[in-house]
Amino acid sequence: MPKGTPDARRLPNTAIGHEENQPMGLRMATARGLLLLCLLSPAGATNAVEALDYRVVYRGVFSAGSELPIADLRLDEALSADGAGLNRTRIEVNSHAYPLIESLFPIRYRWRSWSRADNGGLVGFETYESMGKKRHRLYLRDDSHSGVRRYDLLQGNGQQELGRLEAGLSSLQTRTGKGPVDRLGLLQQVRGKALAENANYRFEVTDGRDLLIYEVSVVAAQSLNIAGTELPAWKLRFDGMERGRQGKLEAAHRPVYAWLSRAAGHVPLRVESRHPIGRFRVELKQGPAMERVARAGP
Repeated sequence: MPKGTPDARRLPNTAIGHEENQPMGLRMATARGLLLLCLLSPAGATNAVEALDYRVVYRGVFSAGSELPIADLRLDEALSADGAGLNRTRIEVNSHAYPLIESLFPIRYRWRSWSRADNGGLVGFETYESMGKKRHRLYLRDDSHSGVRRYDLLQGNGQQELGRLEAGLSSLQTRTGKGPVDRLGLLQQVRGKALAENANYRFEVTDGRDLLIYEVSVVAAQSLNIAGTELPAWKLRFDGMERGRQGKLEAAHRPVYAWLSRAAGHVPLRVESRHPIGRFRVELKQGPAMERVARAGP
């Protein structure tokens, strides 16, 4: 076992190794963390299809304060060949490579998002998760309060619409005009900006249930060290807000911080989110993508 990795046999009663204490809280936190970390999305400005690999690390009460790798994350994008169909962005998370996590609460999570190739408008998105309870849903753009209509795929609803999206065709029942983006489209929008220190942006985002307002600010230019490699980065802060009972905007979650490469394309390098039970970090793995970012410089 690598140095610094918690051993289930030596963890205290509040730690991840004691199943009777951990499932509900950590599963809920992990689900929320993965939703927030869906900020990772590949850029739509290039015709190249690139898969990026990340590691998800948790540190908190359920890991006895030590850093605990809990899952691997891969994201990729398939672009319309003729520029007139749909672009598909996908993120997949699993804990296959982590026996301790697999023995306690296996993580299986997928988010696929489809947008118009010509104007970037959201068409729909699919979510699948199996972390204790299995959920599989499809959301299509409409004029409702949430900006989308939900289909429960486990109940057999929305299968035809999902098939059209997978074939690169817009659903017959969805709106494709100007409207909110989903979380996989949020960072894609930001990455298309000419980022500069102190720049601020505002977006309307649907989470499938409510419309949220995200305020995004470029905090600073930094040098980020990942596995001994120095990477020029922009540090960004994402604040998600929702309408309270009085109609005033209130924080929907704690701020999420993301580090993007400073070179064109703004590759996501690291994303961090904090939860009452701990911190989740998603970080780019060593490999060709990191090497390209290092060579590109600021």
